[in-house]
Amino acid sequence: MRADRLLSIMLVLRQRSQVSARELAERLEVSERTVLRDIEALSTAGVPVVAERGRHGGFRLLEGFRADLSDLDDVEAQVVLTALGLDTMGDLGLSREVRSALEKLAATAPERLVGPASRLREVVHVDRRRWFAEADDATHVPALRSACVARRRVRVAYAGPRDERPRTRTLDPLGLVENGNRWYLVAYHRGEPRTYRLARIRSLDVLADPACLPDDARLVEVWARLRGSFEATGTPPTTARLRVRAALEDDVRTVITPMLATASIEVVSRDEAWVELACTFRVERAAIGTCLGFGGDVEIVGPPALRARAVAAVTGAARVHGVDPPPEPGHEPGD
Repeated sequence: MRADRLLSIMLVLRQRSQVSARELAERLEVSERTVLRDIEALSTAGVPVVAERGRHGGFRLLEGFRADLSDLDDVEAQVVLTALGLDTMGDLGLSREVRSALEKLAATAPERLVGPASRLREVVHVDRRRWFAEADDATHVPALRSACVARRRVRVAYAGPRDERPRTRTLDPLGLVENGNRWYLVAYHRGEPRTYRLARIRSLDVLADPACLPDDARLVEVWARLRGSFEATGTPPTTARLRVRAALEDDVRTVITPMLATASIEVVSRDEAWVELACTFRVERAAIGTCLGFGGDVEIVGPPALRARAVAAVTGAARVHGVDPPPEPGHEPGD
């Protein structure tokens, strides 16, 4: 979007004493002609962009220029002045700095813009924690943020899901990703990108050695490849039809929602006593285990293969616990 490009150009010009049209074009992945049009648009909007001609020329902001918020409309001001993700910034160790920045921005804004932004913060709350799940330990997030920004190697004691004890690894950190209130470090180990869940890091040392990263490594792109590879090797989602006792429908919905691949739960049929729901679980075992946990109040009615595996799970559990397994479907005791 053009507004995003204009903001990006503003940020680059504030950070650099001078930048060429070619550099801006490569950074924004557009043509130099598009960059020139965007520069003209900034100038028209009152941003004093100075063009230096010649072989070593480029663009720079007029010295002493400061942007203010006087030209923002109410909705734009709400976006700029409202930080709805302060808990994320808190994990990163930046909540104080974010609040300070917002206060400085608010100080330059007309009074008419401050009120709506304050009210938006009062009526919207962001809770990233999943239902029935504790928040991940974010102790090491601030130190890793600093290491990623400074491009420093780190040494971690990491307890993987299959490790009996933590193992020491020296990593080249690329960046941090928050996914569902779980923090992950994307880092290179022996030249290959990996993901490391921060809750499994037992100790951390930031080293003086510079991180060795590929020149073309970009966090968003590397994360997308790692996530796609993980999801491709995992089990496919499982669609299930559940017959649920009507009085417990809300409880069942609350319990199964965090395990679903999509948030939608379709009502297939309903009467006074029972409701049939259709939904898609991320993992088949989660569908079976969760439904069986409700005992006779939830029945897996389809598809037949999922129902058969649920029956097999009940039979196996009965044998392990030393009780007679239930009769096979279609057979009654004494047949």
